[in-house]
This record gives sequence, C-alpha cells and structure tokens, in this order.
Amino acid sequence: MGEKTDLRKKRTRRLLRTALLELVDERGLERVTVSDLTEKAEINRGTFYLHYRDVPDLMEQIKQEVFVGLTDVMSHLNPLDLIRYAEKDQIYPVSLNVLNYFAEHADFFRVILGPNGDARFPMRIREFMTERMYNQTFMKIVGDRDPGFPKEYLIAFMTSANIGMLTHWIRSGMSLPVEELALLLTRIMYRGPLAVARIIE
Repeated sequence: MGEKTDLRKKRTRRLLRTALLELVDERGLERVTVSDLTEKAEINRGTFYLHYRDVPDLMEQIKQEVFVGLTDVMSHLNPLDLIRYAEKDQIYPVSLNVLNYFAEHADFFRVILGPNGDARFPMRIREFMTERMYNQTFMKIVGDRDPGFPKEYLIAFMTSANIGMLTHWIRSGMSLPVEELALLLTRIMYRGPLAVARIIE
C-alpha cells in the first residue's frame, strides 16, 4: 500500500513539474495559475494542494531540489585537478559529471535560464562557485603573492563565462556532445578564450 502511494506521489509531482516548466516557458511564472497547472497536468486541484501551497511554492521546491543536486556534484570540482588534466589536454572527469547533471535536468535549466526564467538562479550558482571553489583555490595558488590584479575580477570572469557557456549549450538544444563541451571548457579554463580561438583557426 505504501509503495503504491509513493509511486502515485512521484507520478503526480512529475506531472506537475513537467506542466509547470512548460507553462513558465510559455508565459512566465507570474501568469501561471493553479487552474492552468492542474488542467495541463490532468490532476484535480485538491491533489495539488496536498503537496504545495501555491504555484510559487512548487517552483521553489523544484529549484531547491535541482540546486542541492547541482551543488553536490559541483562540490567535487577542483581547479587544481582541472589543471592537471588540461596539461594533458584531457577531459576533467568531474566537469563531465556536472555537464551530465545539466543534461539530466535540461528541461528545468532550459526554462530557468531562459527569458521567462529566474535570473536569481544562475546568481546562486555563481555565488556557490565563488564561495566554495574559486576563492579557496585561488588563495592556494597565489598564496601570499600579489597577483597584480584584483582577484574578484578573475573569479567573476571565470564563473560568468562558465555559466554563459552552459546557458548557450542548454538553450541551443545541447547540439554539442557532452564530452566535446567538457573538453572545450577545460581548454578555455586553462588556456584562455583567445588562445583557444587561435587553435580552432
């Protein structure tokens, strides 16, 4: 009995998630009503309110679930390890895991990073990358030396560039295979965009 109930809950949440993302992509979150959502998901309003307070609550729960999973995968990223792979012109395995996570949740990222999405979500990713990865790693690399420029500008460039590439990849239908994108990201992070552009030419 309990297993059947759990399966029913999972199915209901999956239907609501799919319906919400489609509606948000079409018209934006603020224009989606519970009636719109339940009609599209083909469930009744009572079932919806068993799980969520309102439409923003559903979206917030989806965002939180995806963000927790993403930060768990990203917490294994280490730019020092990336350097070691980049020196051999090889794919950094952890970056491949991150890209696979984006691909697995492509329906969410396509919407949330799109014109009707939520600009605060990529900012949360940037903040995580800055606080948990780049700040710590940068300090290990530089030590007490003066790098000759404000480190926050380099960190802002790296985080923004990565999110920009991922957004373009998702919004363009992920036409580039995950492995190719992972290697491209590794090369750009290690050599810089202008050096990589010269190689491509």
